Amino acid sequence: MPSIIDILRLTPKTNCGKCGYPTCMAFSASLLSGMASPELCPYLDRKALEKAGFTPVTRSSSGQDTPETHLLTELKSRLIRIDLSRIAGNLGAVAIKDHATGKTSLKIAYLGRTVILSPEAVSSENNRELDPRDQILLYNYVFWGGKGPLSGEWVGLESFPNSISKVVTLKKYTEDRIAQAFKTAPEGLIRAARHIKGKPLRPCHADACLEIPVLPRVPLRVHFWQEEKEEGFPARVKILYDRRANEFLDLESLVFAAERMTETMLEK
Repeated sequence: MPSIIDILRLTPKTNCGKCGYPTCMAFSASLLSGMASPELCPYLDRKALEKAGFTPVTRSSSGQDTPETHLLTELKSRLIRIDLSRIAGNLGAVAIKDHATGKTSLKIAYLGRTVILSPEAVSSENNRELDPRDQILLYNYVFWGGKGPLSGEWVGLESFPNSISKVVTLKKYTEDRIAQAFKTAPEGLIRAARHIKGKPLRPCHADACLEIPVLPRVPLRVHFWQEEKEEGFPARVKILYDRRANEFLDLESLVFAAERMTETMLEK
């Protein structure tokens, strides 16, 4: 049976949405878990899918299977084969070894809190399990295992290859949402960012400039221009990434990291 990544390779990876799913990754996960059929994607190579050994999956009667839980199961099984203590430093994480069981987990800073990641689960320090979407993002961060320092050069998502469709998603679910939420209140944005360890930047050529450490090696910068009603200018936001960001996460995960940053700030 192919993995989700195997199926993803057979899709156009453009997130066109013609299958009814927001991303090719979501469609691939749904296909593997039996929640979608191959016919939904007009570009999927059916012969290659059959050659890869794909057979439809029947969902359990409990109805508990979802694309997220199916993907998590696969990610956790892959994590067992990784030496977490060896890659901890590259991720800006701390390796924790349980001497009773011999198992290693990682302590990682994520959106202003500390989480513990292991092949069993990703949970906060008070043992509360994270949202499956957050777990998937954190596991992906571990699998990429980026090395070396960040560049210190900040660019828009459009600077990365094959990012056209993702730039649209970033604008809709992150930049526009922040702009709409804070409009004429840059101080409100600054307060919300501080809840997740965000820091104001100086000098700033916008009404507010912030750096927010979503993950240790994936900081984001938020530049905010407030609404100017008299001049007819709406509020505007630009999200910037370190130029090496795509060496620490795939583009889809980089967009999702910005979405979760936004959702977390708006919850405060």
